[in-house]
Amino acid sequence: MESAELVATLERYGLSPYQATAYVTVLERGTLAAQEVADRSSVPRPRVYDILRDLEEQGFVTTYEQDKLYVQALDPENALKDVRARAAELEAAVEEITDRWQQPAVKEHTISLVQRGQTVFEKARDELDHAVDHAQLVCTTDHLEALRPTLTAAHGRDVFVDVSLYDVEEDESLSEYDFSELCTHARVLRRPLRSEPFGALIDRERACYSWHPATDNEYGIYVDDSAHENMVWNYMMDLRDAAEEHYVATPYEPPLRFGALRDCLHAVEPLVRDGRTLTADVEGTWAKDGRRCAVSGTIVDIDYSGFESDESATPLQMFTDARLTLDTGEETHSVGGFDALVEDIEATRVVVTDIE
Repeated sequence: MESAELVATLERYGLSPYQATAYVTVLERGTLAAQEVADRSSVPRPRVYDILRDLEEQGFVTTYEQDKLYVQALDPENALKDVRARAAELEAAVEEITDRWQQPAVKEHTISLVQRGQTVFEKARDELDHAVDHAQLVCTTDHLEALRPTLTAAHGRDVFVDVSLYDVEEDESLSEYDFSELCTHARVLRRPLRSEPFGALIDRERACYSWHPATDNEYGIYVDDSAHENMVWNYMMDLRDAAEEHYVATPYEPPLRFGALRDCLHAVEPLVRDGRTLTADVEGTWAKDGRRCAVSGTIVDIDYSGFESDESATPLQMFTDARLTLDTGEETHSVGGFDALVEDIEATRVVVTDIE
């Protein structure tokens, strides 16, 4: 460390600029007369005696008279006790800051009963405007038309948009929609449903759902809570699985971003079955202690009941017992979804970065 750096460091730990430069000068030169300290440093001659007395009181130097005042550095062990104590306090503060940053954030949760179905639709439009990773919709073509600009913008931000349409006539071609601009995946159910539901799931945490969004006398719900959002997800997945595949981005163009592992598994399952090599970045928390983590590697396995026998997973299987294994090149980690217990990592975000 250069002298200037040492002076600056001593200043940060409590010495004044003059005290720091005088002390470093004495350390480098050994025993010096007081006026020599002033001559070899930036300390003004009129101030040097006061500065040296201050250093002596703090245990850094000793002074003695011998035709003039001399100064000599003392063993720094005692003098630096305060410096070491401050350094230890700073180190403890760094560790505490790191621990608090790694802890899962405390978040306010909202579950609202909305009196007008149209309000749910409007709230969904607003949430889709702010989607970051993943959006899943169950809706009619009327809803799709109303949300066309919003979905196009989200898809343009690389949000993974999954749309399930229902109540589509058998002879309706849907050719008026360019799904390559609207979404990543689209399914069609060519029959009406008993109610006229509209549902939107955004980034794992937010859900908007109404049984009759076109009316003013039917209520709906808005959920800003990852645990209760799963209830809406299970219902929507049942509708989704009943529909037929209509459009799939072929191949999916990475990066593919997912706010929940369950959504990632549904999307990449066919690719894994086909023997494709997928690399991914996983963000989340270590299941054993809740600390944040981020790992990258190759997806080497998907595990849920029925995977090996070529049976597609039910929504319940995906929610309760599904995981992937990520090989980082040095070790492997099992990655689970919300409230993972037996896996190494509870994933809060999965980004498929490459598909070969």
